[in-house]
Amino acid sequence: MNRYVLHIAASVVCILAPAVGFLYEWWDSYQPKVGPVGDGKPNYYLTIPQWISMVSSFTLGMINLPLAIIRYKQKINEDSKR
Repeated sequence: MNRYVLHIAASVVCILAPAVGFLYEWWDSYQPKVGPVGDGKPNYYLTIPQWISMVSSFTLGMINLPLAIIRYKQKINEDSKR
């Protein structure tokens, strides 16, 4: 696998990972927490560090995906001209 395909794959992972994490947190917040893990009250809100990590990862993926596709197309065009 060349580095351009790896760049595209990493960008897609950076976009999908926060979405999956957000869906998991949303599902987990509605699960009853009683006994040693909680008092039965759901926690509906994500903390600031959780939001920062999800938003920054998603933003970096969205910025890098078009760049990775452009670089991949340039590489294909260079290879076809040879």
